[in-house]
Amino acid sequence: MKLWYRIIALYFLIAFARSEEQEENADDAKPAAICNVVECSKLFNPRLEAMEMAVKKIALAILSQTSDVFAPIKEILEEDPTFTSILSLNSTIYSSSTKAPSVSNGTHKEDGQKQEKNFAVANLKRAVKCSLAHLVDINLTDPEPYYEPLPQITALFTKDILKIEWSVPSAECVKVSSGVRIKIYESADGYKVPLEAPIFVPQKCIKKIAKTLHSINLASPFSSSTSRGNACAFSLTKNLTQCRSYIVEVVINYQSLAGKAMQTELVIPPKLNEKAHLKPLISASARSSSLTLNWEDNSGCAPQLTSLNLEIFQDGMVDKGEKANATVVIPRSCFKQPIGEGNLFSLTLPTSELTCPIVWKPLDVCRKYKINMSSQYSSTWNGPSSSSEIFTEQEGNFAPDSPNVFLRCPIHQFYCQYRQRCMHTSNACNNDNNDYDGCESEKRYCEQDVCYKGGFRCGQQCIPKELLCNGNFDCVDGSDEGPDCENTCFQLTNPSGNFSSQKLHMPPYEIHWDKIVNTAQNTKVLISVQSTHHIWLTFNKFNTFQNQHIVKVYDGPYSTSPLLLSHNGSTKPYSVRSSSSDLFVEFPSYLSTTYGIEAFYTSVRSTDDQFLPGCGGYIYGDGIIPKSLATTFNTGCFWYIEATQSDDTLLLKTNISDSDAYRKLQFYRTLMVYDGWNTDGLVLYDGKECEYKKKVTIYSITHKMMVHIKIPIWTTTPNENLDFSWWITTQKSTPHCNNHFEENTGTIKSPNYPTFYPNSVDCRWNIKVEPGSKVRLLFALFETQADADYLYVYDGPTLRSTLLLTKSGLVPTPFIVNSSTNQVLVRFVSDEDTSSPGFLAVYSSV
Repeated sequence: MKLWYRIIALYFLIAFARSEEQEENADDAKPAAICNVVECSKLFNPRLEAMEMAVKKIALAILSQTSDVFAPIKEILEEDPTFTSILSLNSTIYSSSTKAPSVSNGTHKEDGQKQEKNFAVANLKRAVKCSLAHLVDINLTDPEPYYEPLPQITALFTKDILKIEWSVPSAECVKVSSGVRIKIYESADGYKVPLEAPIFVPQKCIKKIAKTLHSINLASPFSSSTSRGNACAFSLTKNLTQCRSYIVEVVINYQSLAGKAMQTELVIPPKLNEKAHLKPLISASARSSSLTLNWEDNSGCAPQLTSLNLEIFQDGMVDKGEKANATVVIPRSCFKQPIGEGNLFSLTLPTSELTCPIVWKPLDVCRKYKINMSSQYSSTWNGPSSSSEIFTEQEGNFAPDSPNVFLRCPIHQFYCQYRQRCMHTSNACNNDNNDYDGCESEKRYCEQDVCYKGGFRCGQQCIPKELLCNGNFDCVDGSDEGPDCENTCFQLTNPSGNFSSQKLHMPPYEIHWDKIVNTAQNTKVLISVQSTHHIWLTFNKFNTFQNQHIVKVYDGPYSTSPLLLSHNGSTKPYSVRSSSSDLFVEFPSYLSTTYGIEAFYTSVRSTDDQFLPGCGGYIYGDGIIPKSLATTFNTGCFWYIEATQSDDTLLLKTNISDSDAYRKLQFYRTLMVYDGWNTDGLVLYDGKECEYKKKVTIYSITHKMMVHIKIPIWTTTPNENLDFSWWITTQKSTPHCNNHFEENTGTIKSPNYPTFYPNSVDCRWNIKVEPGSKVRLLFALFETQADADYLYVYDGPTLRSTLLLTKSGLVPTPFIVNSSTNQVLVRFVSDEDTSSPGFLAVYSSV
């Protein structure tokens, strides 16, 4: 009978050991059931440990039973030396922090033994709960809900020390914890390869950070931080490689039971110098059919770089939750590197399918994209992401590949080689007209089924879509090679700038004058400024072919954005303003310079004000704020005016010549003019404070001026506009008219005095006397054009010094101006018409 119990016990233990072995190595072993010699040798120790742990669990569980049924098996376990040696590794079920109740040798010995057994059972129950905490919600089965969320683990490697922190399910589990087992795996191709033997750390060597948060520091091999002779000093046996990815695993031992394995990924950071950047630098450029990337990998892990992850977003909409239009993973074999440069890389797509089998879909022409790039260094570790915006530029080519007789004829005619003359396109595909016999071009592509199959219709003809924009005129009316076929497109990113229609190259063959005027090629421009600014766009030249070539402006980065302006002909449109930092413009370019556009743009800080056509605008150089703008805009309209050169100034003026002077006066009182483009700038004109004049002339100090017009509702109605306009003129700088005086006395006078001064001048006299003295100006004669040509005197060396005097017209003389400092600046400005003798003054030091 004893032999029979022994057989049953062994069979029971072997079955459990096998199940525990399979569970323990489920994550470590490969899916295949057969392993080679090397693999089996690596798996031997883990399997042996698992079997030993399983046997130990079963033996302790049987020994804790009080039923007589298990008595024979318990006797075998107690007598067998193999089981005794296994159990001796942890012979008591009590932890160092959990003491069993003491038992006296008196009459209560039996009660003490019973109490000890009950305590052991409770402790074992606690250990089982803690080891299974990840599977069972113990809060539902235990009257004391003291368990925390599932355990967490973190690992950090710094200064040759691997610091591991983990949480225990509860404070009660800490009482039955006997220590932890730590394993480190190297991650490779989705498998975990053990880096070294497990490290067993007893509970007494674990640092308690918080109630249920523990940690341990593992030093690198041969690290100076390792304390020799310290029983609680643990270290790794192998060095961790920079830029490699590892898996750190911690298993908490609850006496004889093991908890769930907690794992976290650990990436060993590179040792960088102070100048290195963790974020790879990226630059990108794109053409109509290719994408080129150049970047410098300063992560310190360039040798371990395996691939590049690209995400491409159309119109740069990555911040709006849009999905990527394309996601591509490019292996390192596709990269190019300069000789001797280990961290410089370049890539051009598309590439040869033989050397780099990447499926690449060309990007749309003339479109903005945002590219997110991240470098991958292992199967589980990606570097930080970098981003760059690109625009797919293209340079169009107007002239067809070969001379085409289509351009020899006027509009709506084609050239018949057989007849040697131009013939009308209306009779194309008309077999009844004998006059067209021999004209093969008008007999082609007459099958209407081609149009039903996605072909292109041109009059009576239908050509296959493959012939559209192929460089040859296949339609007799030439519409298959229209302006959209060869687009020229580019991007402007400066805060301000300009662009204009291109002059197309004249083909080296005969073109009818009618076709020269009508022939055009579309040009597209994307204007992109910083994200916190709007874009104002104005046209200084505008002349397109009426009802045929249209200029379109879109409020955004592409032609799918909302349309702001659609205009053609010879009249200039109003200024437009974007609602974002992008503006997309389509306009024609011609063979003749008579036609075309010239546009200027600038960027201003964004506001919440809605753009209303005609309310506000941008004027570059000379221009007009037209009378049609005097409508009911409550919030007011801002006009941004800029001279053509930074040394120039601006002149703003208007006239009152009709009988409605009072109503215009009320309008002037809503006008504010600032020097510069900020309401905090110097006020040049305040309608509320200025007296009524029939003529208002305002000169800027710098090359920029801002006009704010806030029209009260009662002033007018949308159908009733005041008859007024403001003219803006750029005042060219006159450096020859700038003078400096440092003598204590002297004379200043207007140019050409005593004859009339010239028009459109801006003259300045800087007077400086000895420190501590003051300047006295005595004007002996003063006569200028009233309310148009002005003299200003400033109490200091600049135009921003305190203004002492403003004079215009015929002024009685003599009069004196005294300064409070030893420097004075005198400025004299005149407009473009009507001059006078000017002024004469003597200065002295007082």
